[in-house]
Amino acid sequence: MRKLNRHPSNCLVGLIPGQNDWMEAPKDDIWIELDKMQSGYCAYCECHLKRKHIEHFKTRTAHPQEIFSWANIFGSCGDSSKTGGWGRCGIYKDAGAGKYNISELVKPDVDDPNDYLLFLTSGMVIAHPELTEPALRKAEETIRVFNLNGDSALFNSRRSAILAIQKEIDELYQMQDELGDDWQSFLDEALTGVCEQEFQTALEHSWRHNLPY
Repeated sequence: MRKLNRHPSNCLVGLIPGQNDWMEAPKDDIWIELDKMQSGYCAYCECHLKRKHIEHFKTRTAHPQEIFSWANIFGSCGDSSKTGGWGRCGIYKDAGAGKYNISELVKPDVDDPNDYLLFLTSGMVIAHPELTEPALRKAEETIRVFNLNGDSALFNSRRSAILAIQKEIDELYQMQDELGDDWQSFLDEALTGVCEQEFQTALEHSWRHNLPY
């Protein structure tokens, strides 16, 4: 999960809760706008969006007044119509996570996920170790409710992406003393190289911290 910059959009203008149905929303236009914000990746796990759905951060059932709010919409992975599509991110939040308080979830266009989550080279994501309540609760609930560690396909894909660069990471850290003041320049170059890649935040944290557990 990474910080997203939400731009203004008119894609839902004219649709009124209680008068219009969600089926009337212009899905193609919405996806054009979501791709501008998310660059084709899931708003929560940062996988490449192949099996996807338009996700209401505040659910349509619990918050019908937010159904056509652009600020309430993200693009998420998963596909409720296919086997294996229920355990991911927004769909899991709505259909698998059980009870949660929406105010205790990181909202990536408002909060900076880097303040809450730490990705390890093992592929796991944990609450940032320096957090205290209530931020700790927010981090832990975000991991749980979006199932960021629990879906095996997601976990293995993220782990594989990290493994692909782990040797380079290890080599850079082994050369930290030898490189001296130049070490940071090499790290910055590596961080630039993973920008806009799948699982960008996990790759960035692997380079920045190189923590296996």
